[in-house]
Amino acid sequence: LITRDDRLEKVAKDIVEHFTERGHRGKGMVVSIDKATAVKMYDRVKKHWGHKIEVLKAMLPRMKGADLQDLEDKIAYMEETDMAVVISRSQNEVAEMEVKGLDIKPHRRRMVQEDLDTRFKDPDDPFRLVFVCAMWMTGFDVPSCSTIYLDKPMRNHTLMQTIARANRVFKDKVNGLIVDYVGVFRNLQ
Repeated sequence: LITRDDRLEKVAKDIVEHFTERGHRGKGMVVSIDKATAVKMYDRVKKHWGHKIEVLKAMLPRMKGADLQDLEDKIAYMEETDMAVVISRSQNEVAEMEVKGLDIKPHRRRMVQEDLDTRFKDPDDPFRLVFVCAMWMTGFDVPSCSTIYLDKPMRNHTLMQTIARANRVFKDKVNGLIVDYVGVFRNLQ
């Protein structure tokens, strides 16, 4: 029997592997079922991201030539990549998150102090991975967003609008990719 935490851990590890190994280096959006899960997923992805950088750095002494350059490029890309949580504010969010063992304050500070939507829309900005639950899923056009990781049940218009976040042509990107962790695509029938 797999627990909810085990499942989140597995999904987070998969997101890191997929995001860092996919061909196109566009932006990515992780859609979680609720605000607390978005924060938890951010924390887990950050942990696995750091671990993968350590593993890649340990491989450096064994590499030569083009393989060494490719690995150095991948490490540099990962080290400069910024991630953030973008969720709507709720009245008692600090206390509600603390009860769940989470700290929303640094995330809220970034959402207030930084222009995260402009940064995410800029294809050259290293802010490449965003964790959301409802915000930015409809009416938020980011042509460089190439991958959506769906970990939230959705249907109808919301599902179609969310899919459209990744389905914009941009430079060498000819299509988007949707990674479905909850079987959402059954709802497209």
